[in-house]
This record gives sequence, structure tokens and C-alpha cells, in this order.
Amino acid sequence: MNKEHICFDFDSNPAFQTIDYEVAARSFVPGYESIFNMAVALLDASVPEPAHLLIVAAGGGMELITFGQARSHWLFTGVDPSAKMLAIAQEKVAKQGLTNRVKLHQGLTHELPVTTLYDAATCILAMHFLPDDGAKLLLLQSISQRLKPGAKLILVDLCEEKGSERFNDFLKAYKYHARNLGMSPEIVEETASKVVHIHCISEERTIELLQEANFSKITRFFTALWFRGWIATKNT
Repeated sequence: MNKEHICFDFDSNPAFQTIDYEVAARSFVPGYESIFNMAVALLDASVPEPAHLLIVAAGGGMELITFGQARSHWLFTGVDPSAKMLAIAQEKVAKQGLTNRVKLHQGLTHELPVTTLYDAATCILAMHFLPDDGAKLLLLQSISQRLKPGAKLILVDLCEEKGSERFNDFLKAYKYHARNLGMSPEIVEETASKVVHIHCISEERTIELLQEANFSKITRFFTALWFRGWIATKNT
């Protein structure tokens, strides 16, 4: 396998056909905003000042806006394969006056030069779009190769064995949560039908991949239904 590939093309076949991505994320991901606020707090305790962060799957702009508003001394490089999602991020960045602190690249993480090493990185709600046929590992390795020794990675992913009893229970709760926040039954079913095709893996497998990609000190900091978040350290 020589490149990352995705099961959803957010330009021609978006995960959410009929609603805005951020509206959907807030409705379908319990504690959505808390993920980013916790990420800021965790990274602030470990990154130097000033810091340059790599934001993987930066389209949509949530990390860039949340982090940029919270920490004026952080610079960002964002990468995402989707032109449409990056355009949304660029618009939000401009509205918040963060343009001079953000560089955006359309493409995949392994295409970024390795001459720049970052002080920290995030990969939030993205890895589950990649199959576990080498693509997940390649993504994590690509991030690791672009981090300074000792740098932190925030990884948040949909994490559960598909087909298990717990997966099915979480799917029911996932749909209830979205309906309870005002999503129509049609949109809930449309989204749930795609979730069952996402390439989620177990927490044990996720940790195994992180270790193989040269990360250690892996600590879970977020749990909401089948969503999990970890902070990990690149080995020195």
C-alpha cells in the first residue's frame, strides 16, 4: 500500500448528503465541542511557546478555529483531501482573522514534506474512514514522521468492533441521540446507513497501530458511546 485511501469522498460522495457537516457532527457525536476543548487543554500542557501544530483532516475548520482562538501563540498547518471541506475551513479561518497563522494543503498527510517537524498533531474523527489494510497505519506513520521526538498526538476515532452486540447497542443510542437533538428520522437513517460501512476497529487494535507507528504513553481522555479519544507521545 503506497497511499492513504478513503471510503467517503467528501467532494463527490460526502458522508452527509443533505445537511451541513458541522451541524451533523454536533448532532451525531456526543460531546463534540468538548473533544476540541479538551484537546487544547491537553496540548497546552505539553507544547512549547510558540508552537506549530499539524492538523490532519482539517477540512471544516473546527480545530483551527477552536485552537486558534484559545492560543494566540500557535501556528497551524492543516491537510485534507477534500477541496470542499478545506474551502469551508478557509472561510472560517478568514472570518476569525487567523489567516496569517494557518496554512492549508489539499492532499494526504504522507504528501507533506518531512523537512518540517511539528510540535504536536491532531487527527480527529477521520481515521475511521480508512480501511485497516495498511491505510490506517500509513496515516499514523505519516503523522509520526512529521513530529518532533516527544511531541503529542491527539487521536479521536469511532472505535468498536462492527457486528458486536455493543456496536448494535451503540448504533441505537447514536440514532436516539441525534433524533433527540432535532435531526429528522430520514437524516438519522441516512447517516446510520453509512456508519455501518465505516472502517472502525477496536481500541486494542487502535493502540497496536499507534505503537507500531512509534507512539507510546497512550492514554484515553474521551469516551462517548463508540467514540474514543487518546493522547499519545512520539518516541524519542
